[in-house]
Amino acid sequence: MRDPYYTPLELSELTDRVGAVEKKAKKTADETYNLRKELEQLKAQLDLQGPRIVQPRLYQDPMKKPSKSMAHVVDLMDFESKFDETMWKMVEVIATTGAARYPDIERIFYEQDPAFVENRLRRAAKALTEMNVLNRKELKLTLAPITILYSLAEIGVCLYREKFNACPVPSEMVKVIKEHDNLEHGYGILELAQLLANSQQYKAVYAFNRDHPVKFNNGTQYIPDIMCTPLEGKTKTYFEYERGFHTQKDFNAKCDKMCIATRILNFVAPNQKDLVRKLYPLVRDWVKEKGVSEHHNYIVRLTTPTELRKCYLSNHSWKIVFDPTQSIEPVRCEVDLDKF
Repeated sequence: MRDPYYTPLELSELTDRVGAVEKKAKKTADETYNLRKELEQLKAQLDLQGPRIVQPRLYQDPMKKPSKSMAHVVDLMDFESKFDETMWKMVEVIATTGAARYPDIERIFYEQDPAFVENRLRRAAKALTEMNVLNRKELKLTLAPITILYSLAEIGVCLYREKFNACPVPSEMVKVIKEHDNLEHGYGILELAQLLANSQQYKAVYAFNRDHPVKFNNGTQYIPDIMCTPLEGKTKTYFEYERGFHTQKDFNAKCDKMCIATRILNFVAPNQKDLVRKLYPLVRDWVKEKGVSEHHNYIVRLTTPTELRKCYLSNHSWKIVFDPTQSIEPVRCEVDLDKF
């Protein structure tokens, strides 16, 4: 063990080293103090400039293409001063669930708080839309004359991220467009699917089938708009919500695939006018091309959601029926084909 006593030379060197370390420590302390003072001054200057400013990030808006850049910034404190509890809650519900249809948003509110006031939610939706926090879109469907959809606008996404420190989930509208190409067609399918589910004639009703197509041995596949599984047995039922925008060639190809998957081809048009003017001619020309044959083992049924709701899938629900084993003309037609 080293002797604890130092020679005069060693003691002098040690003293010099202690002095150097103390000088360096004092310099570091002074620098730290100066940095802290500078930081306090910067914070004070920032406070004088007003509230927090956040540049919105690009967001996949289901109603429009996102802009490549935004010239404006979001004054969070300005928005927060105008928000009440219901407005924040609506932003949170849309961001965390992806709900878009107003009845769905209302239902979630009720499930979370049975005492909530409906008028407050309507006022919140109106205010958030006017502030460009929410996008609002109206769709005219069959069973619900006006379906109102909401999604977070870019400002809404920015506010949600800042307030809740989280990213919103994709809107249901994005999922619908991805699956069914456009909102009108997609939400028409969802409306029909809900009607079929309400009939209680099926174990399950599926309206998102792109990831689970019906595959055939020849390598082709059929993606139904709606697939229903039966209460008993294994035979599935398929429905096509047809707005009449197919070319005859594409429509024929779809029908040919459906014949492989099922012997009953169910087509539902949005309304009687589309049924007569758009859907009926497409089906009629396909049946004519196939011709009459005793070997055909399929029938084709046409109707509208309104008629389905009246009779809930009884035979009277189907307004036009083709049976290619008997004729190329409809074996049942309960609509006036000359009316439109």
